[in-house]
Amino acid sequence: MSLLSKIGGAVKSAFERNDIGVAGMVREEPVMHEDAVKPTATRYAAIREAVERRVNTFLRQDLVSHLEIGHNEIFVLHYIEISADTQDRPQLLLFLKEFSPEARIDWVKKLLGPAVGQHVNIDQFMGLDQEFSAEDLAETDPFEEALNQVAKPLYRVTLHGRWDSRPAAGRAGVSALGPQQVRTPGPRLRLSIQDAKAKNRDGAPRIIEFESFPAVLGSSAQADVEISGYYVSAMHCTLYWNEGKVWLEDHSTNGTWLDGHRLKRGIRAALIDGARLSIGRDRGDNEYERFPAVRVQGMTMPLVPGASNTPVAPPPGTAPMAPEGATPIAVLTARQAMPLAVLDIVDATGTPKRDVLRIPFSIGRGSAQDYVVPDANEGVSREHLIIEEIDQNGAATRNLAANKNGTCAGHVPLPERFIWRFGEEIVLAEKWTSAPVVRLVLRRAEV
Repeated sequence: MSLLSKIGGAVKSAFERNDIGVAGMVREEPVMHEDAVKPTATRYAAIREAVERRVNTFLRQDLVSHLEIGHNEIFVLHYIEISADTQDRPQLLLFLKEFSPEARIDWVKKLLGPAVGQHVNIDQFMGLDQEFSAEDLAETDPFEEALNQVAKPLYRVTLHGRWDSRPAAGRAGVSALGPQQVRTPGPRLRLSIQDAKAKNRDGAPRIIEFESFPAVLGSSAQADVEISGYYVSAMHCTLYWNEGKVWLEDHSTNGTWLDGHRLKRGIRAALIDGARLSIGRDRGDNEYERFPAVRVQGMTMPLVPGASNTPVAPPPGTAPMAPEGATPIAVLTARQAMPLAVLDIVDATGTPKRDVLRIPFSIGRGSAQDYVVPDANEGVSREHLIIEEIDQNGAATRNLAANKNGTCAGHVPLPERFIWRFGEEIVLAEKWTSAPVVRLVLRRAEV
């Protein structure tokens, strides 16, 4: 027997049902396994059968065939697309309407069974639906069964994903950065994380602090900072400490935004204190379980015995010096930062002022906001307002709390988008009667 035959036999035997398993596998002969899905007589039987058969075929044929050669690879599943002809389309639309996207995702996970984590990565799985944009599918490979030429199936199911190298054993950070990477102490950073895990904790951001670099952020449980969300890659991005500054480098599929700028993969950008990272798109609004957001804050406490405190941004008067190949986003120092506008505030703590240093500028009780409203003003939403643009007349503002406790001007509720004119007072959470409101006046910055 040839070596190739021996390897092929070993691989084939490694992918029997006990190894991969398919909870929803449909077979002609009787099945006694408890995890098998029993035939159903419901109106969606044809849809269920089509999806289950396509997943089963992928696991038993496509996956096994690929792993016979690429044995150290894993399939990253992005989407499952299902289509129907005109006659069967109404039934498909009813199915998609009756079952939520989350329920469909859970169902597919059950169908994949023990293959999840071993041979199939679902960290970036966005769900099962009738169609996805060409842009979303651009970086994926389709896996579609050949159509039966005798009897055309009622529904056609396509898996979209890509093959990736399996992470090496050990910490994800070591795998992403190379085995020779040495971790060094740096400034202590505090990350305020809004993600799927934060949603499970009543929306309160998770706080992570660390002082060792490089630090990998990603969905892997073995990343230095685990971030949970549909668009988060296993090793999404990395924070570095070099030349007296903190740098961010993106490694992901779906992208990382730094203060509204999308980073180019493999190119480092410098951070300033209070920088906002968004994953999957510029701003996820309140959809943090899909588009997580991270606020990076520098802390002033000592890092190690004898170490000096080092801010995230370079000290005043220091020009940003980028490592070779790095392209920093403009780093503002205390002397360089010129406010775009100023907020006069009356809240539970008194009458503070806040400079609007950059756009977008967020207001709310969440710790990741630019102006963090005191918890005592409990009628204010965690993300209440976003100042999106400022011109000579005032600010284009998005009112995220329009349908909640609201934002008012002269006791008149403001719409979801409005122009906040200079000198105009607005009131946050006027509808909330059991806690004090917050009053804000937008002022022009003094030149």
